[in-house]
Amino acid sequence: MGKKKAQNKRTSVFAVLRDRIVDGHYPQGVKLIEQDLAQEFGVSRPMLREILGDLESYGLVEKLRNLLEIMEIREVLEGLAARLAAQKSKPSDWRDLEKEFGEPFEQMVKNLDFEKYLDFVAYFRERMVKAAQSEELCKLIIPIYAKIRIVQRRIVILPERMQQAIKEHRAVLKAIIEGNPEKAEQNKRINMKNARDCLEKYKTWVL
Repeated sequence: MGKKKAQNKRTSVFAVLRDRIVDGHYPQGVKLIEQDLAQEFGVSRPMLREILGDLESYGLVEKLRNLLEIMEIREVLEGLAARLAAQKSKPSDWRDLEKEFGEPFEQMVKNLDFEKYLDFVAYFRERMVKAAQSEELCKLIIPIYAKIRIVQRRIVILPERMQQAIKEHRAVLKAIIEGNPEKAEQNKRINMKNARDCLEKYKTWVL
């Protein structure tokens, strides 16, 4: 009975926290304090920790201590994707994106159209990963995107980040079109590192 009661309690607390997050009771970016929640619901901290782990598996919360590490891994994987894309694709494969990275991209930045910008960058990333033609790389990199999708929205609104990032993305695309694997990887890793550094600089406000 004790185990059953504990399981029912855990299920109940999970449901309440899930609904609070989905319904916007907790604003995006708010910190969920383990000790405070355990006290509120009358559960042990180990149980609360397990519940937060369940919520994380659904993509509803993020463990901040792991976020910068995840971004470091993403830097390596996306750098490899850019390298392979430069090796395995043809310049003609990218002409449509080359055009989109011109005036349309400039207009997104000028208008601070964050949603369109993020959608376009995601599309470029998907094309790059597909062009890498590596099933194993794809398996590794896709789960990472699910873990960082919320923080991407926070990084893009930071001072001058979108304006700087447009230059970085163009540099990556240019190296891929030129068929320069080393430069493509280098430019992509610079792009990822700058995003991570920006997050580190402003983490007090955005995390």
